[in-house]
Amino acid sequence: MKEALKAFLAASYRSVFAVLGITLSIFMVVLTANATYVSYYTYSRIRDAVRIEVFPAVRAEEVESFLKVLGGVERVEIVSEREAREEFVKLYPQLADLLNRLGEDVFYPMLRVYPKDHWRDVRFLDLLSGEISAYRGVAGVYYGREWLKAAQDFFNFLLGANVVVLLTAFVVSLLVSFYTVRFVVHHRRNLIEILRLAGVSPFRLRYPYVLLSVLYTLVSWAVVAPLVLYFAGRYDPVPGILRFNALLLGGILVVVLVTTTFGSLRALTDLERGL
Repeated sequence: MKEALKAFLAASYRSVFAVLGITLSIFMVVLTANATYVSYYTYSRIRDAVRIEVFPAVRAEEVESFLKVLGGVERVEIVSEREAREEFVKLYPQLADLLNRLGEDVFYPMLRVYPKDHWRDVRFLDLLSGEISAYRGVAGVYYGREWLKAAQDFFNFLLGANVVVLLTAFVVSLLVSFYTVRFVVHHRRNLIEILRLAGVSPFRLRYPYVLLSVLYTLVSWAVVAPLVLYFAGRYDPVPGILRFNALLLGGILVVVLVTTTFGSLRALTDLERGL
């Protein structure tokens, strides 16, 4: 450890740039991973909330029997006039006075259809709603198609873009971690060559720089981790974000440790070969 600290101090400004480069690469991965997680969570919430509202022309129980045997339907519930009115007032309390002036005969019974998970895409919802509309006992079908299609297209694009950026950030992080340590080791090539010619064992030549790579990683990770966990815990944009970041940071620590260690070992191997 003493030799590693000597190497760290001997390459002081290079050590600063090494830590800075690794820190920024870790930040980049964390930010893009969080953007991907938030996008996926939001998209999942939209999919979970998808439902088809069916307005019957006959008894609601008759239409319910038909809907339950349709493929793609997970469950069906009947919403009475009273329940529909209560839901409306809860969603739009500012319109409660207007609703009272309109009287009691504003809402009608309806059926709420919850599709199975793989049927919650707009293409399948079109098929399902079309089949429901064709039934003689159905007066109308609604599921907010235009809004849902726009939301799905947007979040599909956002998820795809975030995944591409995340993979790019991950590769850049690996390259930065790998080559930053190689750069520092090559700076010490004269000292390493002298020690090797003096008969110092390969193990004693290698372990200070392996520890140096570990030191760079730990310092960089210690800068990023507390900040990320603090902001994730304080602002909590979506449920589970704190646990996600804890797991993410643990995985990043392992990956960057392996990468920097491999980078230092590869640089030492190149020096031994005279490269």
